[in-house]
Amino acid sequence: MAASQPDGVEGVPFAMSDQQDMPEDEALAAEYVLRLLNANDARSFEARLRVEPELQEHVAFWETELAALTDDVAETTPPPTLRNRLLAQVSDRTAEPKTIWSWGWLALPSLAIVAVVAFLIVSSILRGPVFDPTLHATLISADGTVHIEAGYAPDGNLFKVIPEEGAPPAGRDFELWVIGAGAAAPVSLGVIPADRESTFEITPEIAALINGGTLAVSDEPEGGSPTGAPTGAILATDEFFDADLFQAG
Repeated sequence: MAASQPDGVEGVPFAMSDQQDMPEDEALAAEYVLRLLNANDARSFEARLRVEPELQEHVAFWETELAALTDDVAETTPPPTLRNRLLAQVSDRTAEPKTIWSWGWLALPSLAIVAVVAFLIVSSILRGPVFDPTLHATLISADGTVHIEAGYAPDGNLFKVIPEEGAPPAGRDFELWVIGAGAAAPVSLGVIPADRESTFEITPEIAALINGGTLAVSDEPEGGSPTGAPTGAILATDEFFDADLFQAG
C-alpha cells in the first residue's frame, strides 16, 4: 500500500509553505519528478529507486498528481526566446543568447514557481532521462532562419539536439557534422528531425572529437549525404563550449 500523501490545495497537490513538514523521501520524490535534483543527487536517488518499492510509490504518486496540473492547459509551442526571458527575470540580468539545458539550474525562489514553469512549459520532459551536458553548441545561420541548439553529455555518450527555428526545403534534410580539432574531414552525426527534439547515443570515437571540436549543419538530400561528406550548403557552425559557463547564478 502506498504511503499516505500530504493534503492538497486547489491547483497544487501539496501546500508549498508546508514543504518542510514533508518526510524527506516524499520531498525528494517530488523534486525528482520535477527534475530539480542536480545530476549527482539524481543518480543517487535513481540507485535507491531501483531497490526501494516505497520510493517507487512516492514517485508514481507525484507523477500522477503533478501531471494532472496540465489537464486543462491547451497545448502550445513556446517561442524560442522564452527560456532567455525566464532566465532574465529570475536572475535579474540580461539573458544569455544560449539555451539553458537543465531547468534544475535555475535558482528559483520556491518549488511553487518551478512547478508552474516545469508543467506548463516543459511537462513533456518529466519522464525523460536526466540530461547533464558538459559541452554545448549553438547553430544559427547568417540570415537567422535556422537555429539549432545541441549538447553532449558524457554520461552515456548522449547527444541532444533542439531545433528552435527553420526547416529544410521539401525533399531535403538537415545533417549534423562534428569536426575534431585538427581533423581533416567532418564526421556525420546523422540526419536530424527539424520538428522535434532528439537525443541519441554516439560512439566513443565521435565523442572524442567533440571536446575542442566544431559542430556544423548542412542542407542535404533526403536521407542524408550520399557521399559521407557534406554535399549541400553549410548553414551554420559553432565551436563546442563548456555548458557550465551558462549555469544560472
